[in-house]
Amino acid sequence: MPTRRLSEFVQALRGAGLRISPDEASQAMDAAALVGYAQRQRFHDALALTLVKQQQDRSAFEETFARFFEAEDPRSDSPQDSASSMPSPAAQADPASAQTPEAQQAEALLASTPEQLQQRMAEAAAEMDFTQMEVITQQGIYTRRLLMNMGMGAVDDRVLQLDQGSPAQQARAEQLRHWRTRVREQAAAQVRRQFLLHGAGKGRALREQTLRAVPFRDLREFRDVQALVRKMARRLASLHQRRTKTSRRGMLDARRTMVASIRHDGVPAKLFWRRRPPRKTRVMVICDVSSSVSDAARFLLQFLYAMNDVLPRVRSFAFASRFDEITEDFARYSPEVAVGQVLDRLSGSGTDYAEMFRAFQARCERELDAHTTVIILGDARNNYLPDGAETLQAIRRRVKQVWWLNPESRSRWNSGDAVMDRYLPHCRLARQCATLNDLERVVDSLLGALD
Repeated sequence: MPTRRLSEFVQALRGAGLRISPDEASQAMDAAALVGYAQRQRFHDALALTLVKQQQDRSAFEETFARFFEAEDPRSDSPQDSASSMPSPAAQADPASAQTPEAQQAEALLASTPEQLQQRMAEAAAEMDFTQMEVITQQGIYTRRLLMNMGMGAVDDRVLQLDQGSPAQQARAEQLRHWRTRVREQAAAQVRRQFLLHGAGKGRALREQTLRAVPFRDLREFRDVQALVRKMARRLASLHQRRTKTSRRGMLDARRTMVASIRHDGVPAKLFWRRRPPRKTRVMVICDVSSSVSDAARFLLQFLYAMNDVLPRVRSFAFASRFDEITEDFARYSPEVAVGQVLDRLSGSGTDYAEMFRAFQARCERELDAHTTVIILGDARNNYLPDGAETLQAIRRRVKQVWWLNPESRSRWNSGDAVMDRYLPHCRLARQCATLNDLERVVDSLLGALD
């Protein structure tokens, strides 16, 4: 089996959601070459052992393997097998009328047995790169290209030629049209299977890429957004866990390493590291859930609570016309349900940032220390009320850092009743946070800042 075929299989697995590194793909190819390709089960097991790292990926691997290598399985019930029952129109061929090279090519194709025709289709498909399919509408283009690679263009010309002849030739043309339709159906079925392997994964990736850039206010119109948020959170959590494992290893402990190595003259040497003690960190999130920014608050809270394995304990607060702690909502319910209940209870209009700062300071004053990070999500639109910047300044002096996430573009941060310029001097970081891409970058920076 050529390396290209296995490379396409690895791409199909990646499209199905499996994470496969180049080194793992190389190991799979070496394993496949070692066990050979004659015994399907041994070949399957070799690929499974080298490419499947988690049990949750097993079903995706099995489904992709069955689809990808369907043609190689003699027991397959694929639509291609129905070609064996497809009668050939060659019995009524008229070699005398096939004078041109194109006509001769058409008659040679028509004279093929079902098995020869299937082999010709497989060879034509092997010359094509189906990994470039991205959207479902491309299937027609690839089907046409596959038929042309088989030489079906000569059959099309032959049908047109016979249509201009005698009644017997016209009857022959009609017969060829029916045969051509059935061959086209077989080619379309093969292309469809290739799209499910390659194009569907790319289509999902393209859709996710699009959703990441959609403003929060429009995201609720799309399906599967919650699944995308959880997927992004898991990916970021996994990345952070690897970084944390490396960063907490600390410096090499030369004394312990040398003492432990004396007994065997330092060969081999076991390395000891000065592990860093875990840092005591605390995150407090305050979300404006008024109608203008409630969608941004929804996704920020869902994202943070989906990462509870790597984030320290998060205390959450929300405010609009009034201020309240919402941490217990997330302890009792899933993030999606908890966010819905919070918005129903607190969302509205009439935000008062000065009152929010005072209420937050009064409730959490004892816990505001050098290990605390405060994250504020809001548009800083204060309905022309006092801004309370002096209270935010007092909070900033007690905590490690204050971050401000604003769903609006920077050009609007100080327009109308927005007073963002009064709060910026007391924030270590202030960023626009209007899409899932923005949110992922912010949380990634937060995880790095908490290490």
